[in-house]
Amino acid sequence: MPQFSVNHLECIRHNNILFSNLNFNMKDGDLLQINGENGSGKSSLLQICSGLAEPSDGAVLWNDGNIRKYRYDFQKNMLYLGHKNAIKESLTVKENMEIIFTLAGMEKKEEFSKILKTIGLPNITNLFARNLSAGQQRRLSLTRLLMTRSKLWLLDEPFNTLDKHGKKMIEKIIFDHCNLGGIVIFTTHQEIEFNEYPIKNIHLGNKNV
Repeated sequence: MPQFSVNHLECIRHNNILFSNLNFNMKDGDLLQINGENGSGKSSLLQICSGLAEPSDGAVLWNDGNIRKYRYDFQKNMLYLGHKNAIKESLTVKENMEIIFTLAGMEKKEEFSKILKTIGLPNITNLFARNLSAGQQRRLSLTRLLMTRSKLWLLDEPFNTLDKHGKKMIEKIIFDHCNLGGIVIFTTHQEIEFNEYPIKNIHLGNKNV
């Protein structure tokens, strides 16, 4: 039985149909890449899947229940990460991580320095986020992936501004999550190299997908 699914989904923005009659199912361990040109509705689809936006038609289901009706159960099992970093540049790396930690609902204190080392940011705990490079800021935002127990990850352009090494690192984190039974849906303009892991693909770009 699929744990996450979208049924006959339609999205209209400014009287333009981005996609319609969109259907797909996701089960434990599934990895799905959403493809399409700019403006095709990739970010809108992720926002609808997360419950942040409403579809023009159709439904999004978690464990066969509409996420609008079972919002609390869905939200505690879902992590949405947009294409913006959602970090505060006026705060230090440690202070940003404390906010991420709290929002993730974590109870046991994590070792921030260990998480930063895993994400490729050692020895920067006390630096202000505004002094980080664009790639470092993106990695800081992506520490959310290491501080969540959510099963479903919805990731909008997670590899933006990352160098080759950083991209490989995030690919591994996603790969590990799916290997443990997690579900990941993501958008990217970059080539993905999960050579040993099956990736589902959906291309947006016409009314009927």
